[in-house]
Amino acid sequence: MASSNRMTEAKQMAQTLGIVVGAASCCEEVTEERVSSVATKLRHLVSAAAGGTADADAADREFSAALEAGKTGRERENRSPLRRGRARRTRTATLNIVAVR
Repeated sequence: MASSNRMTEAKQMAQTLGIVVGAASCCEEVTEERVSSVATKLRHLVSAAAGGTADADAADREFSAALEAGKTGRERENRSPLRRGRARRTRTATLNIVAVR
């Protein structure tokens, strides 16, 4: 039973961390070398949290899938006309608030 919990924890860690790193990889300020370095370190962390070889392998697959999901989600968000319009409105609203003060 305990190994099942560790597997779940390792896969949950892999999913969360993979999405974050994937999204960060789409940022202009983050270099590919940095993304690669962080991803390697986090894969080792997730593997260490795993309850065995099968759990580590499953968590590694989850990390890879989440990494791609993070990239895809961020790219889709950046291309969204609604997102770009909302960002412009937010900046305008912020500037208006600053001008009133």
